[in-house]
Amino acid sequence: MRDYHNMKKYIIDKSKNIGNVIFVVEGGRSETGGLELRLLKKIFVDILGYEVQELRRGSDEFICHGKISSFHVFALNLPKNQLTQLNEDSLDLLFQRLRDEFYLKPEDCPIFFLYDRDVLSYGRNEIRSPYVKKYTDPYGTSEGEQGQLLLSYPAIESYLLSCLKDDTVDLSCKLGKDAKILLSQEIYPDEAKDKTDIHQKMMEFIFPNNTFMAEERLIHSVNEMNKGLNKMGLFTYDLDNLSSTLLDVYDYEQKNYKDNDSFLLFSFVGMALLELGVIIEIDEDE
Repeated sequence: MRDYHNMKKYIIDKSKNIGNVIFVVEGGRSETGGLELRLLKKIFVDILGYEVQELRRGSDEFICHGKISSFHVFALNLPKNQLTQLNEDSLDLLFQRLRDEFYLKPEDCPIFFLYDRDVLSYGRNEIRSPYVKKYTDPYGTSEGEQGQLLLSYPAIESYLLSCLKDDTVDLSCKLGKDAKILLSQEIYPDEAKDKTDIHQKMMEFIFPNNTFMAEERLIHSVNEMNKGLNKMGLFTYDLDNLSSTLLDVYDYEQKNYKDNDSFLLFSFVGMALLELGVIIEIDEDE
């Protein structure tokens, strides 16, 4: 059980053998891959040095990034960009591609679903039971449900902001586009109003070629996640049993939206890095 009233120090462990890992993500553009796929490539290839096999929505071909074939990260889009596509039929069709092309058994891999909590797409509690309560463990539950739903509130831009800014949970937004404006202002303060597409340079700004700085920003995002959990009154969590934490955050954010018409900026993306063991917690004197 992790207690972060007393914060510990985090480090990156690039020697970690993560084996094969599957991420199914929202977003995705056939031309560029979209923000989420770019983020996974940046983290796992450019910073951590693994290999990413990317399958963009509408594409018949996997795109390989990196050259460490023993450590695969599969970054995948479902055919449609809605959380409601997380059903057995759609996932089976998607995972069959991995079986056919890589001889991979998805049931033997940790599976993460990276999605946004967007009020324009889902009703007030429409996704609580079917998705948040169902997809709680990347390795599978005793009920046979495999995959962990890691939501960003209100959108993936909240994670990117948490890499850059302190106390991001003190910020709030109603929609993903509002978080995108905040991110634009952070990256391009003099011309944010004129920016309609900041994806091309976003990753390079947040995660520069300076490896130390890029790693520090990954660690910063985990500290920001912990601050957010702390603000919500969730002072401990168990990496081997996150179901109650995932649900408690969802319920807290739902109440905040009902009361204040906005979400606290918060993202669970960093939790996947902790669960995979590529970011680890150490004692201060180590």
